[in-house]
Amino acid sequence: MPKVFISYSWDSPEHRAWVRAFAGDLLSNGVDAWLDQWEVQLGDDVTEFMERGVTQADYVLLVCTENFAQKANGRRGGVGYEQAIVTSELLHTSPNRGRFVCMLRQGSPSSALPRYMQARLWVDCRDDFSYSEAVQQILVHVFRRHAGQKPQLQVVAVDSQQAVIKPDMEPHLWALVAGSGVARAFSPELEGLARSLGEGLMARQCGLVTGGWPGVDEWVARGFAESASKFQVALEDALVQVIVKDKEPAFAAGQLVFVEKGDEEWDEPIRRADVVVLLGGVGGTRKTGKRALELKRPVLPVADSGGDAKVFYVDMLKQWDKLDWMGLTEKEFQRLGRPGSAAIDAALELAVKVRINCDRSTVPEKGRHRS
Repeated sequence: MPKVFISYSWDSPEHRAWVRAFAGDLLSNGVDAWLDQWEVQLGDDVTEFMERGVTQADYVLLVCTENFAQKANGRRGGVGYEQAIVTSELLHTSPNRGRFVCMLRQGSPSSALPRYMQARLWVDCRDDFSYSEAVQQILVHVFRRHAGQKPQLQVVAVDSQQAVIKPDMEPHLWALVAGSGVARAFSPELEGLARSLGEGLMARQCGLVTGGWPGVDEWVARGFAESASKFQVALEDALVQVIVKDKEPAFAAGQLVFVEKGDEEWDEPIRRADVVVLLGGVGGTRKTGKRALELKRPVLPVADSGGDAKVFYVDMLKQWDKLDWMGLTEKEFQRLGRPGSAAIDAALELAVKVRINCDRSTVPEKGRHRS
């Protein structure tokens, strides 16, 4: 029977009740859940319980909220004490793979996950409608019933020759994804599109470039990272995030490139990409698209994502006679006006097509590589 210690913050009576119910569901499924609400009595040594839970349980589940992250990052209260033990375990021991697991209960990953856990995969528990699925994910994990297997090497035709594609191969195309980074302009629907785009890019063995902002940048990178893990691809070889020096990335993973604020923050990610995909946006995304066209990078705005992307899609159609260098017909480009996931599929297919068709002779060599 796997032993699981549950770490959380006492945000509210409702939150404590949710954690207690979750622990009860684990117990009913054969998991020995250690929860302070059951184990600690008046007069008990609380720190001893926390130390024993973090160091002796088979798994440690961190129920993450914004309050939890603030206490963990600031080393405040019981949560801060537990996180000090967790970080010590991570730094000075060799814990079993996946022993520490974050469960996102409230907030965005960048604000609710402790800093030292933000590069790790987590379970989404924010939506009560998908609660059963989240519990199942935990059960599969602690009982080691993973169905996913490392994919076999594939043989594909390249220029009429046979080539073996390895999971750690150099991406054949780099896509810059830009979009909404403002909370008021970011919706669950946009989150789903961003995640789907990230997964699709990895499935097609493409590299991803982002600006490291919250919102679209974060979620496309997280979807990309989750798929990279399944395909056993080294994320540092396939994900580049170009970050302004006075900022922190929302998702600190992949190759981080720090640049000065100003022209460099706009041009550097574009120069590293073969194609630019736009999702939503409230100003900055449109500027990225405009600058990309000036630098002769094909731009694929997903119209149904709204915001800048929709406006830019219409603007590009109005000046289509000046965009023949992209190598697309107007009808092909209009596939980006399809609803939801159909537009994402179109963007993925067109990205490959414009990469092949475009004359790159005028593009600085720096734009084709990560270094």
